[in-house]
Amino acid sequence: MAKPPVSYGASVKLKAPGPGPSPSPSATPAATAPLTEEPAAAMPAGRRRPMETRSDPTILYLHPDGKYELKRYALARGPKVKVHDLLLEAVEDWAERHGIAAPFRVPSERPRRR
Repeated sequence: MAKPPVSYGASVKLKAPGPGPSPSPSATPAATAPLTEEPAAAMPAGRRRPMETRSDPTILYLHPDGKYELKRYALARGPKVKVHDLLLEAVEDWAERHGIAAPFRVPSERPRRR
């Protein structure tokens, strides 16, 4: 099994998320502008939480022993520390080290409880 390259460089082409076809290279700059967030009124009227509606779910497969140790580490740091937050911190640190400035956390609509 071949290992993936260490750096993808310019060979990776990312598409903007969305149901439409990808824009052609001759598209106008307005057509390739970043997508903006939909207003709260445009969200589906389900019982889903707003943060889940605005985020893109990602699956991460972890070894059971590693996941267990992450849970233990989170518990040792305090009862309000979540494994999810630890994983997001790790992704943000990795992205910062590799020069990726995109946000990874979806901002909450409500202030955090203390």
